[in-house]
Amino acid sequence: DRAELAALLAGGPISVYCGFDPTADSLHAGNLIGLLALRRLQLAGHRPIALAGGATGMIGDPSGRSDERNLLDEETLAANLAAIKEQIGRFLDFSPGPTQATLVDNRSWTGEIRLLDFLRDVGKYVTVNQMMAKESVRSRLDSESGISYTEFTYMLLQANDYLWLNEHEGCVLQFGGSDQWGNIVAGVDLVRRADQGKAFALVCPLITTASGEKMGKTGTGVRVWLDPEMFSPYDYLQYWVNTDDALVGTYLKQFTFLPNEV
Repeated sequence: DRAELAALLAGGPISVYCGFDPTADSLHAGNLIGLLALRRLQLAGHRPIALAGGATGMIGDPSGRSDERNLLDEETLAANLAAIKEQIGRFLDFSPGPTQATLVDNRSWTGEIRLLDFLRDVGKYVTVNQMMAKESVRSRLDSESGISYTEFTYMLLQANDYLWLNEHEGCVLQFGGSDQWGNIVAGVDLVRRADQGKAFALVCPLITTASGEKMGKTGTGVRVWLDPEMFSPYDYLQYWVNTDDALVGTYLKQFTFLPNEV
């Protein structure tokens, strides 16, 4: 619960992870929340683990989507993965020490896993009832396009990431946007059932503009990329300069390290 997590964070260094799927060859402004959350936790004395989803990126997360993602080919996925790894590396401190950041790719432990092993080691701990109850699945079941078995299994892949990081990196906290709540809780449950360990989830509300659009997109639907070749520094600056005045205080708290007193 919240009090137990607060005590855990106050009690000493822990390992925490946040995942970023390589669905494009750049992260965007919306991804800054996850990156800056890892950095804040690192500055508070904890060890951040940034996960680049080389495996989950091959499937595509159905959360927040009304239709199926186009599956990426190997060459495109590899290029996207290399690009976002480089971007992630700019935000965290990888210097040796107790809070040294780690960058992992979930394909390194998922890519060669055998189907029968996955079903026995992961699938047996998760009921279809649980999966059907998740909002990301339920909303797609009610939609015209439905949901493929491929995307239906995404939740299990992300849950297995948490289990693997818990067992191999001592990770006990996963951070993500509120649309990831179902996937993250599935991982918490898997850690508890498979490893009998304790794990926690921490999510933040999705960041939106004054018009209610998901952060990272302009009014024309163009993503605000972090790659200067895809979204110029001038356009990036103008995006923030043109922010609705009512959101300035909120954005300063979320996207900067200024103290709240300011």
